[in-house]
Amino acid sequence: MDRILADAEKSALFTRPPLKIELSLALLVEAYHESRYVCALDALRVNGDTCWHSSIAELRQKGFEFLQQPRPHMHRHGGQALYQDYRLSVRSIEKAESLLKLYRAGRSQPPMSSQTKTSPGKSA
Repeated sequence: MDRILADAEKSALFTRPPLKIELSLALLVEAYHESRYVCALDALRVNGDTCWHSSIAELRQKGFEFLQQPRPHMHRHGGQALYQDYRLSVRSIEKAESLLKLYRAGRSQPPMSSQTKTSPGKSA
């Protein structure tokens, strides 16, 4: 079985799935270019990321800076919860795009284009 998988990895048709951090970066880069923020609900809907604050913390450890703002959200019982909205800072966007290209190249994927974007909706 391992040999079959190894042969498949060498095939031009095989592409590894993206890393969680790559998906997070792609979402943040897209949001930056659309002048919007991303919250945990966006990350869950778009990437299935159930631990968005950990993704942000990992990116902070890599030296990325964020703009933050609280976002109130009314839950199903009528109460209010606060989410943090995040957006890459101007100083971090170039680094984010470079790292995203590196991750995508490592998976033999073409660079992100405007036609491959997903739209979770505006979060401003």
